[in-house]
Amino acid sequence: MAEDPTLPTDAVPVVARIVRLSYYIAEKVDRNLAKFDLTRGEFEVMAVLVRNPNEKVTPKLLQSKILITSGGLSNRIRKLEEKNFLTRQHDEADRRNVILTATPLGRRVTLKAVVSHMQIERSIIERLSGEEKLGLAKLLKRLILVQQHELNKDGLR
Repeated sequence: MAEDPTLPTDAVPVVARIVRLSYYIAEKVDRNLAKFDLTRGEFEVMAVLVRNPNEKVTPKLLQSKILITSGGLSNRIRKLEEKNFLTRQHDEADRRNVILTATPLGRRVTLKAVVSHMQIERSIIERLSGEEKLGLAKLLKRLILVQQHELNKDGLR
């Protein structure tokens, strides 16, 4: 930086580009999912339910899969239930547990959203060569793993 030439700036171009790319991706994804009356968070919930139709998906299990607070998840579940995309039922084996299930409407909408979402993802990287895609995926995975390790130093998950 001009103010202090001793500041290490080697991370700035990488991190700034990742942040900018994240913004562009979020904009495209949000705009696309809105066509299906879904937010990114709601799509995450529905994707887990649709991928696991024969599993007893509880809010606690969902929390571990999509990394969200219980309050945030409750809000998503409530909104999806209002849209008739999922149902809540008490678990027959343990009445304290609630089982979440995609409704037929929720399943149809989610499957259409998945197809469209995959097209959006493909369009984002379509101008990269196969080798560039693999290289970028490896580098990003490495950065993510380092951050996960840093966040979990205390052993908590």
